[in-house]
Amino acid sequence: MILCLILLILASAAAQSQPKRNFHPLRDFLTSKEDRMELLLLDRKLISNLMEYIEELQNKIKVLQRFAEMIRTPLEEAKGREEEYLSNPLHIFRLIRHMHEDWRHVEKFMRRRVGKNQINFIKEKARGFPSKEDADDATEAIYRIILTYDVPPKDLVQGLIDGVQYNGSISAIDCFSIGNLLFQYGEYSAAVAWLSYSFDLVEPEYNTVYEVLKFNSSEVLSLLARCFVQLDREEDARTTLMALPNLAKRSEDLLGLYKRKRHVKVSRDLQPALYEEFNQMCRSSHQNKPSRLHCRYNATTTPFLRLAPLQMEELSLDPYIVVYHNVLSEEEIAKVERDAEPLLEPSEVYDGKSFTSSKKRTALGAWIPEEHYHWPVLNRINIRIHDMTGLKLNRKLPMQMIKYGFGGHYDIHDDYFNDSFPTIKYYGDSMATVLFYLNDARHGGSTVFTSPQLKVPSERGKVLFWYNMRGETHDLDEQTLHGACPVIYGTKTILSRWIHEFDQMFIQPTYRRGNRKFFLHE
Repeated sequence: MILCLILLILASAAAQSQPKRNFHPLRDFLTSKEDRMELLLLDRKLISNLMEYIEELQNKIKVLQRFAEMIRTPLEEAKGREEEYLSNPLHIFRLIRHMHEDWRHVEKFMRRRVGKNQINFIKEKARGFPSKEDADDATEAIYRIILTYDVPPKDLVQGLIDGVQYNGSISAIDCFSIGNLLFQYGEYSAAVAWLSYSFDLVEPEYNTVYEVLKFNSSEVLSLLARCFVQLDREEDARTTLMALPNLAKRSEDLLGLYKRKRHVKVSRDLQPALYEEFNQMCRSSHQNKPSRLHCRYNATTTPFLRLAPLQMEELSLDPYIVVYHNVLSEEEIAKVERDAEPLLEPSEVYDGKSFTSSKKRTALGAWIPEEHYHWPVLNRINIRIHDMTGLKLNRKLPMQMIKYGFGGHYDIHDDYFNDSFPTIKYYGDSMATVLFYLNDARHGGSTVFTSPQLKVPSERGKVLFWYNMRGETHDLDEQTLHGACPVIYGTKTILSRWIHEFDQMFIQPTYRRGNRKFFLHE
């Protein structure tokens, strides 16, 4: 009961100081290890603060207990002989004085606020708590991991994700949050599994704590029943509601309400696509098919490579996809990350009209503008891109650094635009892509190409290069559809460079007219 009171007071204090989204505009708990570390350290401080608060409450309780024992002892002695007791002059004096003075002092002591410093500490620190949007982002991140890597509730609760055992677990409240998101997305069958598991994880001895945390079994079963109604399983919904007395007496009314007010799921535009073919390729069970392609040293693309050939691994000839190994040094990688990190902001995708934020890509991005190309490290990178590809680079077009954090992903997409916004009109479409991996993604985060069924792990220092167009015609190559698998552990940082077609007119001209429906030259 005391713990419940403590949590209620602290929850109230935190609610009064709930921060707005823009209070820390640069924080990103999904991507930044530093921000998560600050959050962990804050959690530890809050627990220490809570223990201090509990100690002050316990000290107050001890004082009141001693007072109760002090005045109860003589009253116990008077039981059964009250008339004799009240005839004693000492008892008369003590009783009247005690009733006049002591209880007034006790009442003042009881009203004395305990833990004022601790409550103020929470109010102050609450400004740095994650916002509702941050919490929603975290739930969506774990949802992407669950869906992509096919993680059932039992495995996630036990810390097993895509064949890797993690030392950790999640609670009934966590499972409920996942089930609620699935319900909002209209994935009612999956929501049933998570809500059922949430109910199974509820520990009755913690009901008083759940009450403080605004969580209860009735809420779980009510949402579970709604899922069954959406699935046209009315009897299952009725059975679910009958499991708790407070729902059982209203079961028919609730069923009628759920049937009249059917749930409208969140628009697909506000959800990640995560196609099943993409998901299956991301999983550890997928292995690239053996091929007769081989590794070799490229010493022919530019004259410089005769002196310093690059190790090249052929992954696919149609579409043409290769990997270069050990292209960047540790110092160069560290320099790029250090210089581009301050430029990071939520990344955007092109929706056919403009670049905008989207659930299809969950990462931070930094366009490195032309004025930063004086950085020596970027000059060296551009030279190496030319050495690897033999193509001309337009220095007016920026590179982009992308950082994927917890659950960060990019739905399958093409790198060409087939559109006529100014950059494409002046420089042509994205003919080829060069992608530098700046770190190891320890679990998840692979790049997958769905047509050739090819998965490329994110490994530090590796460079992925492919053409987005057919060589002789510059037809758009639909086989280059690709995506970034959700990151499970750690982060994934890449540096990408698009190479545009008009710059290559004297290097790789079109030899015959293709079948592109949209000709940028006309």
